[in-house]
Amino acid sequence: MELTQFGELNIRLGWIFMVAGILSGSLIGMWSFAGPMKAPKTHTNYDDLPRRLVRLAHIAMFMLPLINVAYGMHIDLVPLADNLKYLGSLSMVICMFGVPSLLILASFYLPFKYLEAVPVSAGIIGLSIIAYGNFLLL
Repeated sequence: MELTQFGELNIRLGWIFMVAGILSGSLIGMWSFAGPMKAPKTHTNYDDLPRRLVRLAHIAMFMLPLINVAYGMHIDLVPLADNLKYLGSLSMVICMFGVPSLLILASFYLPFKYLEAVPVSAGIIGLSIIAYGNFLLL
């Protein structure tokens, strides 16, 4: 199977970022449930906001790459101009990298949460582009 023109980046980075999801889970596991490492000072209680942000980042490190792989497999099939396909592809990569990264940073310094609007907006743009492209296929 040949990789797509614009979706290739989403597919390749999606698989790579899933490895980051596994690694983040193994790190969290090292300081959870009486693991061999101590949790960071602000992450000791299971229901503390910083720890919840890290758990959410861990989940995002799986789901956003999966969405990117699916996106990459379909973006070149929709009848859109190349510049829109490129924008959508790049927007989804920004979302995939930015959301979990900023969640982790916010777990240590909460004001980083306000920067989440950037990668989330990129995700909205990317998903809107492919949704529009699929609508045109009807």
